[in-house]
Amino acid sequence: MKNILHFRAAFLLFVSLFAFGSSAQAQEFKTQGKGKGALVYKSQYKECITGELTGLAQCVDMTQETYVVTPSGNETSVWKGTAPAALRPAKTLVKDATWQEAGKTYTTHSTTTPSGEVSVTLHYKANGKGGKGKG
Repeated sequence: MKNILHFRAAFLLFVSLFAFGSSAQAQEFKTQGKGKGALVYKSQYKECITGELTGLAQCVDMTQETYVVTPSGNETSVWKGTAPAALRPAKTLVKDATWQEAGKTYTTHSTTTPSGEVSVTLHYKANGKGGKGKG
């Protein structure tokens, strides 16, 4: 029961953060599946992801493909999009960074290919292990 309440609180916080963003659009969450206690949601949420996370000169319109929350409170969010031709790198661009939001520090990993495919993964470790945790 404690894990369910923890998950609901984390989930509602995450949804509310994006629901009130300047580029927020309606969301559709569907339970995708369970694996080792983690809940996986498929999303159609869109956001202009900042160049601070992608390494590109400006934000890129991206769609949140997956959002996962584990019973321990760890969160993973995967975003996909296509960079405009003017922003595409000559060779694959990889950027690792951190992102702080709502008192949490997320580790991020972004890849942009010469064809323009952009992928950004944000991860939050609720237990504080691994160097990047509660912020």
